[in-house]
Amino acid sequence: MKRKLLAILSAAVICLAPLSSLAAYQSTTLRHGMHGEEVAQIQQALISLGYLKGTADGVFGNNTENAVRKFQRKNKLTADGLVGTKTKELLLSKASGFSAPSESTSSSSGNDSAAASAGNASAARGSGNASSGSSLFSGNYATIKSGSRGARVRTLQNALIALNYLSGNADGSYGKKTKAAVIAFQQGNNLKADGAAGKKTLTALEKAYQNGEKASSSPASDPAPAAPPAPEQAAADSGSINPKISAPGSVQLLSWYDVVKPALGGGSHLLVYDPSSGLSWTLRVLARGRHCDAEPLTAQDTRTMVKAFGGTNTWNQKGVYVKLPDGRWSVASTHDMPHDNGSIKDNDFNGHLCVHFLRTMEEAKQNDPNYGVANQKTIRKLWKSLTGQDVSD
Repeated sequence: MKRKLLAILSAAVICLAPLSSLAAYQSTTLRHGMHGEEVAQIQQALISLGYLKGTADGVFGNNTENAVRKFQRKNKLTADGLVGTKTKELLLSKASGFSAPSESTSSSSGNDSAAASAGNASAARGSGNASSGSSLFSGNYATIKSGSRGARVRTLQNALIALNYLSGNADGSYGKKTKAAVIAFQQGNNLKADGAAGKKTLTALEKAYQNGEKASSSPASDPAPAAPPAPEQAAADSGSINPKISAPGSVQLLSWYDVVKPALGGGSHLLVYDPSSGLSWTLRVLARGRHCDAEPLTAQDTRTMVKAFGGTNTWNQKGVYVKLPDGRWSVASTHDMPHDNGSIKDNDFNGHLCVHFLRTMEEAKQNDPNYGVANQKTIRKLWKSLTGQDVSD
């Protein structure tokens, strides 16, 4: 196996990705000039609480620093603009309950990133409102629908705003815009798209909010998927598989949280290359949490993938190369066992599969101690076979 890999890539140029990204989840103070997933997480919390406008772009600039200082002053912390342990824990805790700043801290001055109005990000008080450290809806999953009003509607709206399915203010009134946003969320998460937020929709919304799975575009319409990455595969016909392609000339080890996840949107296409068989297939991205949920684009992609896995559906993970929408190839790990829901009806794959990219072992052990860790080991094993380099953390 190893000899075959080396033979395939003997003429390839292997690009080493900066391994500093492996330290992304160590406990560090976030400050002006830093960037990455943790910065985006802080920005989204500030946006949800009304201290920051715009989008969470992951860049800690002047507006983010000013918003942090506002939050710190409001909460009697040292207003130094640095996000250390105390500031981060309190900020994320309050954001999980959508506690909003007072109007006096929401005003803007100069080039400061103005906070949104208190109504835009506040959760109403009373039953049904998420509290710090709890689920968004505090276990109350009674259906919210057109005509509903009050605290739980505001909580629903704020979650949809945070995930980019809804724009504007959370006014606590379940009108046409809120219903359209709920339908867009339901469509993107393989739920019955009826515009009524019942238990399945509300629990899925909680999960998406916790994982930061934002909509990739405006929810007004179902976005058309991006064109499949080159080389394009032949049209499917009965019993055929995809023609083999050349091995990529450059492969990197890209971090899921820092690089890959921000580069993907719902409906993005990924080209997967299996170095052990030379087969390739295209996947469409379904969701992004701690790994990528995806599904084969066509029935021919499904047949090709299953052939690469020995003609059977299995949870046994395989080290592969994945081409991202921007053209970069990264080492990854995947399986071909369909599970849960899928959105493509004619791909002969009843559900979706998982694609794992590089995460730190510490974070994987904490959140996915079994299968997640197994995939991280597969990724590291393939990387070592290519470069001789151990990635231990």
